[in-house]
Amino acid sequence: MGEFRDTLAKRIIREQWCKPLIKYVHDKLKYKLLYLGLPGPQALDLDNWIEYFDEIIAFQCRDYPNPSSIRQNNADVLGLNNKLREFERRGKIRTYSLYDGYIEEVILRGKDVSGNIFSQNDVVTVYNLDFCNSITQPLKVNEENGNVRDYYKTEVIRRLLEFQREISTNGKIKKFVMFFTVHTNFLHGEGTRYIAQTRDRDLKRYFYAIRGLRFREKNVRLLRAYIFHIIREFFCNCEFTPEFLPAIFYQGYGSAHENWLIHQTIIGALNKQKSARAPHFQDTNIFLNRCFLTPRDGKLDNLKLGIINENECRVDSVQSFSESECFQRLWR
Repeated sequence: MGEFRDTLAKRIIREQWCKPLIKYVHDKLKYKLLYLGLPGPQALDLDNWIEYFDEIIAFQCRDYPNPSSIRQNNADVLGLNNKLREFERRGKIRTYSLYDGYIEEVILRGKDVSGNIFSQNDVVTVYNLDFCNSITQPLKVNEENGNVRDYYKTEVIRRLLEFQREISTNGKIKKFVMFFTVHTNFLHGEGTRYIAQTRDRDLKRYFYAIRGLRFREKNVRLLRAYIFHIIREFFCNCEFTPEFLPAIFYQGYGSAHENWLIHQTIIGALNKQKSARAPHFQDTNIFLNRCFLTPRDGKLDNLKLGIINENECRVDSVQSFSESECFQRLWR
């Protein structure tokens, strides 16, 4: 969404972290996968992962960050459509759907700028939600009645999980990987409110432990905790058990000093219970007290802060997932 350029950091994450995990899910499920996400006009992620996919559901806005309008230039939408059509023509994928607009407005309104109704007809196995801007920054959408409504990224994730829960499986297993990328400038008062309102003892202890860190170091750890807390609840309430793999912290494109991003990987598996709420097996303290990973010297490495005690984590996404309790219980 918008003018996002390819960088060495993104290539390292795409090729060394995401691709091995996608291959592993593909091999484990024994069928080609359905991708839903924001590949961008050049579809660089899809170029790298296409051998594992059968179907693509993609979203492309016209004029980021301005509200969508049918009068805006649609060159990026047409560019992505040409790329996806070429994949289909060459037999790389069986079919694709492309929605004209921001993913927030398409998913939450149910249709895109051009009036195409959103449809998901099969189980998604790879979500690539490369938002890049702040998780708490709403998209302002002009509705048909003239009102302006705020649409939030967290609402999109919840709705996508609801679609995934309700859809007929067609013989597919409801297991998937979700890649989730957001900008780290989420605060704007939200972080302060989050700390004040939290009742979870593990989170309160963690917030106390990081209280003395400098702004950026503290902010990114608050954001990781926020994502873990909020998104975990969405997964469990939609009857999916989540497993959060180590978060990756990296600098995005451009010279802006604060252009820092978090890439979070979440594994999901349907886990129906009588309570209609899936359990989670992941220990909050273990997750929050991990180092971040970061792209460095051509590979992923643990980002050791030194000021606080953080444990090193696997730089191999497949190892990180296959050693988890979620994998042992639900994927083996």
